[in-house]
Amino acid sequence: MKGASHEEEVVVRYLLGDLPEETQVQIEDRAFSDPEYLRLVEAVETDLIDAYVREQLPGAERRQFESRFFASAERRRKVQFARAWARVADEAANEAATEARAASGQTVAGERADRRSFWRDWFGVRPAAAFRFAMATAAIILVAVASWQVLQTSKLRGRIAELEAEHTRQQQQERVLKNSLDAERARVEDLNTQLQRGAQAGVASLILLPGVPRDQTVRPQIVLPPSAQLTRLEIQLEPRDRYPQFRAQLRTQSGDEVLTRSGLHERQANGGRAVVLEVPVEALRNGDYELTLQGGHSGSKFEDIGYYHFSVRK
Repeated sequence: MKGASHEEEVVVRYLLGDLPEETQVQIEDRAFSDPEYLRLVEAVETDLIDAYVREQLPGAERRQFESRFFASAERRRKVQFARAWARVADEAANEAATEARAASGQTVAGERADRRSFWRDWFGVRPAAAFRFAMATAAIILVAVASWQVLQTSKLRGRIAELEAEHTRQQQQERVLKNSLDAERARVEDLNTQLQRGAQAGVASLILLPGVPRDQTVRPQIVLPPSAQLTRLEIQLEPRDRYPQFRAQLRTQSGDEVLTRSGLHERQANGGRAVVLEVPVEALRNGDYELTLQGGHSGSKFEDIGYYHFSVRK
């Protein structure tokens, strides 16, 4: 909208749904807590609707406006009200201009007579009574506009309350998921400890969980005893990881390739689905490693499934 301040431009983008979700929520939170800002949002919305009904919006903004405002019954009513109001205002302005042109060649007395005749012809009352009627009509319109603004404020606050409730629910879900993940990690760490303590036949085992960030500071560790000749890496799969075959690529933290194994298949292990990769102990050194697991279908390229990190200590 031309002539608008930066803050008003931001509100326009908010009303047109042209901002990131996080920014949209920030604007609604501010409007809920700051009455002055709420009045600014309502004023900008009124100007935006007026610009639309008067066909003053550019093509892109007009399409955004229609997509955003026509999706709501309440906003459609606002547009209809603004369109009717603009029509009445334009008609009144045209009539005033016509009267001014018609009266430009008359005398003052003739002009006054025409005005009296206008009020009598149109309203059947004297000018003073007609003025009171006009003032009463204006008061009714102001009351209607004020009621509309109160309703809008109530709806906006209701929407903000819904967003706050949704945000609270999401936080609760995140806490539940985090607790579940922490419990699963603890279970796997305990399993790894048991596996390493009970290693037999020269095999050291380690269970790797999916969904762990690549930049984690605490990584699962496998301790290779002198008697170990083979390292067994059990890579846990997520429910969505459904492929007929898998490929595992093991690299050092610096990116040097250790080995690559293709033609791997899932199996049942420790109560879940997993892919097992066996690595000769002599291929490993002390340090951090990254394992990339890929899945593929027959005749198609492999695609990355996840990254797994662990440390080796001999």
